[in-house]
Amino acid sequence: MSAPTSPPARPRRRAEDTPGGDAPTTANGLLLRAVGRRRHLWAPGLVLMTLWQLCEALVPIAIGVIVDAAIIPLDRWAMLWSVVGLIGLFTVLSLGYRFGARMSNRALQEEAHDLRVEVTRVPLSRRRAMDGASSGDVLSVCSADADVAALVFRQIALGGSAVIGIVGISVYLLWTDWVVGLIVLIGVPLSLVLVALPSRAISRHSTAQQAAIGMASSRATDIMAGLRVLKAGGGERWAADQYRTASEDAAAAGIVTAERSGRVQGIGSLGMAVVLALVLLAAGYRVIQGQMEIGTLVSVVGVAVFFEEPVRMITQMVAVFARSHGAAQRLVDLLQSAPVDDSGSEVPAGAELRVEGLALPDGRTLDLEVVEGEVVALVADQPAAADAVTLAVAGHGDGADAVLVVGHRRSQLAPAIAEHLVAAPHRVDLFVGTVRSNITMSHDDDEEPIPEAVLQASAVAEILENLPDGLDHPVQEGGRNLSGGQRQRIALARALHADPDVLVLHEPTSAVDAVTEWGIAQAVRRLRTSRPGQATLVVTSSPPFLATADRVVHLPRSGDVRTGTHLELREASATYRAAVDR
Repeated sequence: MSAPTSPPARPRRRAEDTPGGDAPTTANGLLLRAVGRRRHLWAPGLVLMTLWQLCEALVPIAIGVIVDAAIIPLDRWAMLWSVVGLIGLFTVLSLGYRFGARMSNRALQEEAHDLRVEVTRVPLSRRRAMDGASSGDVLSVCSADADVAALVFRQIALGGSAVIGIVGISVYLLWTDWVVGLIVLIGVPLSLVLVALPSRAISRHSTAQQAAIGMASSRATDIMAGLRVLKAGGGERWAADQYRTASEDAAAAGIVTAERSGRVQGIGSLGMAVVLALVLLAAGYRVIQGQMEIGTLVSVVGVAVFFEEPVRMITQMVAVFARSHGAAQRLVDLLQSAPVDDSGSEVPAGAELRVEGLALPDGRTLDLEVVEGEVVALVADQPAAADAVTLAVAGHGDGADAVLVVGHRRSQLAPAIAEHLVAAPHRVDLFVGTVRSNITMSHDDDEEPIPEAVLQASAVAEILENLPDGLDHPVQEGGRNLSGGQRQRIALARALHADPDVLVLHEPTSAVDAVTEWGIAQAVRRLRTSRPGQATLVVTSSPPFLATADRVVHLPRSGDVRTGTHLELREASATYRAAVDR
C-alpha cells in the first residue's frame, strides 16, 4: 500500500445562520399563515367552486322553470331552448368544479411541501431539537402531520363554497316562499351550530391519534434499524409484540377520532333531515292551498333535497378541520421544540480543542486539551463517559458549554462548520445513494472527486476493488447491502473527506479486522499530520490508534485521569492494561 498523500485544499464555505424566521406559535397561527401565503390559489379556486355549487343548486330550479314554461304548455321551442340552457348550465358546472378543485389542490400540495421542508429543517439545523424526541415521531410530524394540516385548503374549497351555496339557496327560497325560506334560515344555522360544538374534542382526539401514529412509526423505525440484530438474537417475536402494541394504540386512537367524527356527521344529517321534512310539509301545504305552482314546487323540493349535499360537506369539513388543527398543533410543537437561535454564529479559526469541567455521568468532571498538530487518544473505561465527550463536542446536551474550539464555546458556534469541526459518532448512518454520495454528502455532483489519500486511509480503496461500480456502487437504506466493517470504513472516509481543522472520532474501527485496523490507524495519523492547522481526538480503546497517538488520556472508572504515551501507561497502570489489551 502506497503512503497516502495530503488531500488537496478545498475552498472554505461560509457558515450560514440557522434557518428559522417568524415561525407560528399556535395552531391557528400556522393555519392562518398557510391561508395567507396561498390566497392567490385558493381565492380564485373558491370562486370557481362556488360557481359549481350555485350551478348545482340551479339545476332543480331550472327543471322547475322548464316544467312551467315548456312541459305543461307543450311548447317545443321553449323545450329546445331549455335543453340548450341545461347544456350550458352543466358545462359551466363541470368546468367550475374542474378548475376550482385543481387550484385548491395545488394550494394544498404546495403548502404541504413547504410545511414538510420547514419542519424538517428543525432537526437538521437546531442543535437541541431532537433532545428527548424519537426519530419515528419526528418523521410522522414531518410527513403525515404536514399533509393533514394542509387539508385546510380542501376545507376552504368545499366548505366555503357550500356555505356560499347555502346562502344563495336560502335567498332563493325566501324570495319564492317566505315560510319555506324562514324554515331554512332557522333550521340550517341551528344544525351547523350543533355540528360545530364537538369540533374541539375531535381536534384533541386527532392530536392524540397522530401522536400514537408517531409512536408506531418510531417503533417501526427502531425495529428496521436493528433488524439484523433482532434476527441474529431471535428477537423477532419480541419486536413484533412491541410494534403490535404500538399499532393497537394507534388503531384505538383512530377509532375514537372516527367515532367522534361520525357522531358529528350523524348530528348534521339528522338536523338536515328535520329541515327537509319541514320544507316539504310547508311546500306541499302551499300547493294544496293553490299558493304555489307545480313547477315552483318541483324547484323548491329539488333545492331542498340539494340542501343536504352542502350541509353534509360542511359537517365533514368540520371534522377535517379538527384533524387539521390537531396536526397543526403538532407541527407548531416541533417548530417550537428548540429556540431558533439555539446555535450561535461564531466560526472558529484554527485547530485547538479544549474540554473544561465536562460533567460526566458518574459525577466527575473531565479536563482535556488537543492542540494543533496533535493526535490525542482518549480511553474511557465507562462507555457512557466516552459518549458524553463525543456528544458534547458535537454540540448536543448541556455539556456543549464545557467544550471550547479555538476559544469559542461549542454552544455558540454556527451550525454549518464542517470545515472547522467534525465529531463522528460511533454509530454509523449511511443513506440511500452511492458510496461516493455517502462520503461527499452531496447528491448534486455525481463526479465530485475524493482524494486517494482519504480512500487509502479509511481502507475504502480495498472495498472498491470488490465493487463493480466502484464509488458509484449503490447504497441501500441504512447501508443494509454492506457489511458492518464496510459501513464503518465509509463513515470514516466521510469524516476524513470533510478535512476539518478539528476532528473527533469515536471508535472508528470497532468492526474492522485487526490487520486492517493497524493500517488505518497509521494512515489516519499520516493524513491528519501531513499539513499544519489540524488537531485530532480519537475516543477509543483500540491499541493501534493508542500506539500511534502523541498522547493518551486514560479516564478510569474511578480515580484520577492519567496522561502519557501508550507504552508509558501500559507499564504504569494495571487498569489501563485491562482496558486496552485484547
